Amino acid sequence: MSKYNFYVEGVSIEAVLNKLGGVGGAKRFLSDELRLVEAPKPEPPPEPVLDFIVRVDRSVKPKYPSWTEKVEHPELECSGPTEYDLQTEVEQWFHDDQKNMVVGNIIYKQLQKDDALATCLNLQDGLSIAKKGIVVFRSLFGEKSLFLWRSVVQQKDDGHLFVPYICDTSGMVVVCWGWLGHEWGSFDPALCFK
Repeated sequence: MSKYNFYVEGVSIEAVLNKLGGVGGAKRFLSDELRLVEAPKPEPPPEPVLDFIVRVDRSVKPKYPSWTEKVEHPELECSGPTEYDLQTEVEQWFHDDQKNMVVGNIIYKQLQKDDALATCLNLQDGLSIAKKGIVVFRSLFGEKSLFLWRSVVQQKDDGHLFVPYICDTSGMVVVCWGWLGHEWGSFDPALCFK
């Protein structure tokens, strides 16, 4: 090999010779003893198979924040199915006024009036859904915040009511708490069993 490195359109001649197996490989290529075949393009990796089955341990009460005075519906704390398909057995429910904005207390009173709290998901469900990860969450719910009305709690200091919800925060599914004095809109559905 020469100590000089020659380039053709930015490609080193020395690199081409090395790829062919040196001078001997280049001679075999030029005498048609060696053929170059274009490498096949690698197949893109298959899309991951998303698992929409949620499993919930209903034998253990969920852990509430330290500021919680009481759970409003303790009889619903550990109720619900232990396994369900998030894609086919759960739906998003909106109060009629959520096309615009509606205060959370109005949604809560409507769910109580309709005796629908038992169909809502709870904090245990939210924690289990969060474990499914952001890809599952975004594929079904996009940028929505999903409220878990079966787990309304009262705050210690002032008696205000809060409801847990799960949402996408910085690429993670997290559990947050919403004060019922705030307004809910079209991105804030209740998550309910069908």
